[in-house]
Amino acid sequence: MPFWSIIYLFVLFLSAVFTIVISPNKSPFYILAELVSGLFAIMFFLFHYGVIPYPSHVLTPLLMLGFILFQEIWVNRDLYNMLSLQNIPEEEHRTMLLIVPLTTILFLSPFIWVVVQVFRHYVALNYF
Repeated sequence: MPFWSIIYLFVLFLSAVFTIVISPNKSPFYILAELVSGLFAIMFFLFHYGVIPYPSHVLTPLLMLGFILFQEIWVNRDLYNMLSLQNIPEEEHRTMLLIVPLTTILFLSPFIWVVVQVFRHYVALNYF
């Protein structure tokens, strides 16, 4: 596994912990779901780089990806208001509207690339 991916996995883990810390919802279910979502994201890297074997069926990574998307988009929807531009001066809105999406895309691009590679593995095996 490349060194950059190890650093990225550490950042993904820190991101999950940070989300738990700033979230107003501190229920045990939420904390467990956020940690599982982070673990699933890390497992995609472990599959791709051969650290652990690919699941025998494509449904496993599909369900993992579905859970990650559900957790990060739907369950964490209350965090979007905390990250909104309400408290930012009007003159900085344009800059933030460019920087925030660009940073998000750059942060997620290694994960998206690895997810695509994992599913390409299944396509090559004619699972679809």
